[in-house]
Parts: sequence; structure tokens; C-alpha cells
Amino acid sequence: MVCTLGILLPAAFAVGLVARRPVPVVASLPPGLAAQAKDFGQVVWTKADLWPGQSIVTTLRRDAANSVVVELTFHDLAKPDVLVYWAAGKEPDVKSLPINARLLGALSNRAPLPIQTDARNEAGRLVLYSLADHDVVGVSKSFVVEQD
Repeated sequence: MVCTLGILLPAAFAVGLVARRPVPVVASLPPGLAAQAKDFGQVVWTKADLWPGQSIVTTLRRDAANSVVVELTFHDLAKPDVLVYWAAGKEPDVKSLPINARLLGALSNRAPLPIQTDARNEAGRLVLYSLADHDVVGVSKSFVVEQD
């Protein structure tokens, strides 16, 4: 019985892998489900070297009402439930989420994350925090968001 199962189970597993259907992928969302993003057309700056050890491109954008958002573009970040925080200060080494960190939003490729007005004109860092792992995924270099 054990020898028969030793042969049949791997064969059944291989047949199941070959027979499974591909995961459906939608090329674009219908207009009713797509988020209506505000136009933050003016690019203040774009930096690719802001995240040590990570391949993340950071873009700071500003609109006509002087609202500022940050957009993160990444390719190979595979962590669950990543949130983006703004942490004021010039701490050189961040091992855990700082107490003064402010939540900007969930990490999504090229999604605009608004930076509050009172967080501008002071040095700070962006912190990526995995909620599922309770771990800091990445910390940007310190920079200042200037107020116009």
C-alpha cells in the first residue's frame, strides 16, 4: 500500500500541476473601478539614488494648489502589506518604525502619497514598513520637502 501511494501521489501531483488553469489577468480596470487620481503634473524632482540597497525611484510632484505628493516606482520589492511612513529627523540608522512616523499610505507602484503641510521644511526620511512581517523593509536617505 505504501509503495503504491509512493508512486501514485507524485504522479497525481504532476498531473494536477500540468492540468491547472492559468491565473486570469485584467489588462486595465473598468472606469467604474479605477481610482480617479488627482493630477499632480509638475515634477519637482526625481531621484533614483534615495534608497540605499533598493532599486526604487522616488518622484516628488506638486499641483497648482501647492499640494505635494511622493510617488515610488519599484520593480523587485516582494514584501507583504508594505506601508509608507514619513519620519522627521536625520537619524542615520533606523532599525524599527520611529515613534514620530506619519502614515502616508499603502505602497503601490506610482500611487501618489500626499505629504502633510506641517511635515514640510524639515528633514525627514521615507520608511517602508511591512505590516505582515513587523519589520522595516527600507529607509530612504534624509531629504527636505520645501514649501513654496
